[in-house]
Amino acid sequence: MAAYAGSQPDSNNLEELAAMAPQAIGLKLYGAATTGNHVDYEPEDFAAIVKQWHKVAPHKPIMLHSGKDNLQGFIDLIAGSNSHPLHVCHIFSLAHAKLAIKAKKSGLSVTSAVCPHHLFKSSHHATTEGWFARMQPPLLHQDEAEELFKLFAAGKIDILETDHAPHLLQNKWAAEHENPEGIHDPGHLTCYGVPGIEFALPLLFYQMQKGRISLERIVEATSTKPAEVIGVKLSRGTMVTWKMDAYRIGEQYPKGLSGSGWTPYLNNIAVGKVEAVKIGGKVLVKNGKIINKDPRIIASRGQTI
Repeated sequence: MAAYAGSQPDSNNLEELAAMAPQAIGLKLYGAATTGNHVDYEPEDFAAIVKQWHKVAPHKPIMLHSGKDNLQGFIDLIAGSNSHPLHVCHIFSLAHAKLAIKAKKSGLSVTSAVCPHHLFKSSHHATTEGWFARMQPPLLHQDEAEELFKLFAAGKIDILETDHAPHLLQNKWAAEHENPEGIHDPGHLTCYGVPGIEFALPLLFYQMQKGRISLERIVEATSTKPAEVIGVKLSRGTMVTWKMDAYRIGEQYPKGLSGSGWTPYLNNIAVGKVEAVKIGGKVLVKNGKIINKDPRIIASRGQTI
């Protein structure tokens, strides 16, 4: 297990970053509105936070949830002025992807990631599914989502991340009944995000079977590159074995595997079920069943997992 530190312009926890840094793999910043936050920030609002984090954790990345129009400003502030590693979370537009790619090509320490829902769902789903498909950042039009997948498959977007948000069914329905138009302000109930970690790889394995992405790229995007970004080493004793059968999500898992009891990928074709997991030589999953746990905290760069 690993955790981010967190700080916002209105958090008043600047002096606590030094204490948080040794226990975290990075610092998460929200530069845009999301569930529970209705403020769109300017990059300069974070200037003191970025300066302090660079002082107390110069090699631990800043993970940024950017807004619609402020990514370039954050790149300039974090990776430019402060020369600090920046990871752009949840790339949700071609424009943002190109900004991150351009920054990396210019020599700045910038990586980026995309979520399965931004690759495999589209803005049309928000029209037909309401709060069960509303995200922050929002879903793309279908043609842009397909172009985003091509950039990801080519390795120009570094990492796949899930932004796993397992809101309960009743919370989603509450937002749907009380705020069906999706108004985002302090006077309206919101419930952004979806579960998805359990089907991230099976969705990609299906695309692999269709020839749209290679196995090597999937391993890089979900294992070796994330380890590089947070500064940990992967042990040869860490291994996951898959049974590569195809199935329709919902037939195989009627309620999904998330504790939230639902999945946004109902009826999608997926490939692969975990058969065994071994971490550091310790068997955690055998014959598809969890038999053990490994409750380690990953915080220090250079740790081996």
